[in-house]
Amino acid sequence: MNLCIIQARMGSTRMPGKVLRDANGKTILQNIVDRISPAKLVDEMVVATSNNPEDNAIEKFCAENKIRCSRGSDWDVLDRFYQTAISFSPAPENIIRICCDNPLHGHREVDFVIGEFLKLGVDYFSNSNHEPHFLEDGFDTEVFSFRALEYAWREAKMLSEREHVTPFIKQCGKFKCGWRKANALYHFKLSVDTENDFLVSQIIFKELGNDTDFGITEVVDLILKKPELLEFNKESIINEGYRKSLREDRRVN
Repeated sequence: MNLCIIQARMGSTRMPGKVLRDANGKTILQNIVDRISPAKLVDEMVVATSNNPEDNAIEKFCAENKIRCSRGSDWDVLDRFYQTAISFSPAPENIIRICCDNPLHGHREVDFVIGEFLKLGVDYFSNSNHEPHFLEDGFDTEVFSFRALEYAWREAKMLSEREHVTPFIKQCGKFKCGWRKANALYHFKLSVDTENDFLVSQIIFKELGNDTDFGITEVVDLILKKPELLEFNKESIINEGYRKSLREDRRVN
């Protein structure tokens, strides 16, 4: 079973409450669920949020919209993912990780990454999160085996490895990893971390409004025609949260 876990919380430092902000007439979270749901290679989907009181709103939203929801540690997101995975019986063979700051994400990109993962027979595959050559920020998809997740859950010791789920899997040397971009021309910052990032996503939704099922190809075509769109968030930095974690890293386990 391929389980898609959407990582979401209300307590973003730079943009609190963003996951329930209205984006194109729906919350960011609902956009992600709706746009990923048609993926043919996803068997189950669940939102994984924290036990913090502010995330009661996410659990309530999921209940009202018939979206499965799991809750766990705020800071130890690796543990949150593991506990979410083992709440399914039997446990899933593979995990698809999506972060809830990618309102433009789509099912084609998710199926592309899962397909590559299965075809290559690796333990981890992504279209992003591997600088400098593999970054599709805003369409980031990671797929990894439950075996890799369980091993990382047992062995990862550093705060950055627990907060960001997959660094240990990628760096420990035990697992076969692969990367490939879904669109070779993609080099943009489209995840939503700031108000200006959010503005860019809203403009893209409006520009592509006649195509409700657009994907990365349509986004690339639009930005190549209108590169001025990215002037709004040109100061935004990809993976700033992970960089901060590395600067402040410490052993926690």
